[in-house]
Amino acid sequence: MEKKINVGSVVLQVLKLLIVKPFTLPWKIYHNTLINLSNSDDKDSLESTLSKDFPLFVYTIDYYDALIALLYPLGLLVAIIGGIEGGFGAFLVTVIATYFSPLFLGLFKELISITLKNLQYLKMISNK
Repeated sequence: MEKKINVGSVVLQVLKLLIVKPFTLPWKIYHNTLINLSNSDDKDSLESTLSKDFPLFVYTIDYYDALIALLYPLGLLVAIIGGIEGGFGAFLVTVIATYFSPLFLGLFKELISITLKNLQYLKMISNK
């Protein structure tokens, strides 16, 4: 059976991916980072299950989480100082750069954490 292409759905999905997603994804990354940091003491967390076996990897993930968590408060502070010193343009550029910066740090963090997630799942399976 041949499936039909719904052009309206395709256009809507393309617009959503190219326009809406880049503006909502940085906040989602930031929010998930705050959740990860607040739940790091749980027994099912990455830190609890793998910290003894792979301390450097876990530290690196935690390091990126900490950097992402500090981005918005420090970026706002830099934006305010930049706005005072350089005017509204400097403030606006700094706010925009700060808002989108979790995308780049989140990418590096996720590339590193893919390996750890696989190790975590293997360890969970071996413990059953």
